[in-house]
Amino acid sequence: MSDPTRDLTPRSNLETIRRQAKRWLKEIEAGDPEALARFRTLMPGHAGAPKLREVQHALARDYGLLNWAALKQELIAREAAARGHAALVALFLEKSALRYGVRPGTQSWGDYEGDRPARGALAQRLLDHYPKIVRHSLHTAVAAHDLDAVREFIDKDAALANKPSAFDGWTPLVRLAFTRLPNEALSRNAVTIARLLLDHGADPNALFSDGSNHFTPLTGVIGGGESNQPPHPHAEALARLLIARGADPLNGQALYNSSLGADDVVWLDLLWSETKKRGQSTRWREPVRELPAPPLDYLLGNAVPRQPKRAAWLLAHGANAQALNAYSQQSLVRQAMLDGRSDLVRLLLDNGASPVELSGQEAFTAAVARGDEVEARRLLAGNPEFLRDPAPLFVAIRQGKAEIAALALRFGVSPDAQTRDGVRALHGAAGSDAIESVALLVEAGAEIDPIERRYGSTPLGWARHQGANAAQIYLASRSRDIQALCEAAEIERLEALFAEEPALAKAPARSGEAPLFCLPDDDASACDLVEVLLAAGADPAVRNAEGLTPAQVARKRGLLDTAALLEQAIAQ
Repeated sequence: MSDPTRDLTPRSNLETIRRQAKRWLKEIEAGDPEALARFRTLMPGHAGAPKLREVQHALARDYGLLNWAALKQELIAREAAARGHAALVALFLEKSALRYGVRPGTQSWGDYEGDRPARGALAQRLLDHYPKIVRHSLHTAVAAHDLDAVREFIDKDAALANKPSAFDGWTPLVRLAFTRLPNEALSRNAVTIARLLLDHGADPNALFSDGSNHFTPLTGVIGGGESNQPPHPHAEALARLLIARGADPLNGQALYNSSLGADDVVWLDLLWSETKKRGQSTRWREPVRELPAPPLDYLLGNAVPRQPKRAAWLLAHGANAQALNAYSQQSLVRQAMLDGRSDLVRLLLDNGASPVELSGQEAFTAAVARGDEVEARRLLAGNPEFLRDPAPLFVAIRQGKAEIAALALRFGVSPDAQTRDGVRALHGAAGSDAIESVALLVEAGAEIDPIERRYGSTPLGWARHQGANAAQIYLASRSRDIQALCEAAEIERLEALFAEEPALAKAPARSGEAPLFCLPDDDASACDLVEVLLAAGADPAVRNAEGLTPAQVARKRGLLDTAALLEQAIAQ
């Protein structure tokens, strides 16, 4: 018979609780009348044979908690508290902010985890379950957007308003700008907190660096970037306040980040008007640190060929229609023609750009892009090598027009054509969540798991990294990329693969590490995945190249629940 209703004890942990639930389920399945009666008492509305998750829910109620998630969070809070206050604070400061790939306390970019929502969700959970974090320092108070706590710290020592943190070197104002917690009620305090910090000497142009680019408070509140980082919920009010207090409105990193998003001119209008007020409009035609060309010309290169509204704004404010794309060094007219954007071609020509003649592969790509089948067929005659170039497929992805991809594939363009660094159209379509193009490519026979040489990833990996949910779901059901499947917590697919080939659960993944090191960012999902991996034979004591176990890596990532589960597996 299962244990009677009980209280959590100091020895309670996730593993012991999971075992209790599994034991209770086995008793129910064996026909134990007392086990079944206890379940029905706790879950009076349930009909039919219970499953494990329902028994877990009942067990949580037996402990006096609302549901299984609440029970796990209670255990996380207890385990985190046992680790010590300093460790809790460090984890909260790390996870509460957008970091743009820069590891805390360094200027190292490139191998740090992405700015995904699970980071802020973890920080909020820590705050909810261990509220004393707020009172640790001005930095934790700022990250929590706790106005009363911020006031108390500044009243005691006004110099704290501009004092960098020993954890990552950020000032409180930088932290405020980059913090993203899923708590709208607290975020309303942001403008008042920013004003309070500025009133007491905070530097509006303080920054952190990735080694070459500067990320200031203005950069942080505007957000955006290669991972589509969200703006602060009160971004415009904060931006206006920062600029009014001395922040440089010509912020190269903010201009770059915002140029990668939607075709709008909100931030262009604001930053231009503020530089104009200062009589500094000419600076938009001069070099700035973070951009490889003067802002107007650089941004025009980013706007062509997919942002006509921004392109028109930039040309109206003095961008040079003859400018070259800062990366490809290609004529903007040529780029617009290659993408079939006659509207942008006309806009550029009307603003002084020189006409361009295309030939060969480029002419074929342009014809496909604008849907001119007759011209495309004429150009293709005698040039079968055109079909090995992925350019028309990448046009379809940039423009979000699956019909361009369909036409290219009908002409015979290879769905596996690739760039010099091995990037295929399926990578691009997956990362852009262009699900129609993804399906077209797969139906045309595209390889599901090619590994490109730029990041060493598959299309599923690109979809996961970019948060492309539709593409991830579509590809996961077909992929054998264990690393990406683990990171995306695609458990059903993994179970099917392990049933077919059990050795995959402990074989090195694409990164060279065992699957137990390839966990998702969400602690609950990571726990579910670890259970599947362990059941399939994964070794919890395996070590990576740094000599760390999966439990140690999980703990460093803030996956406290998962770390406890792995530690318990080693102890068995």
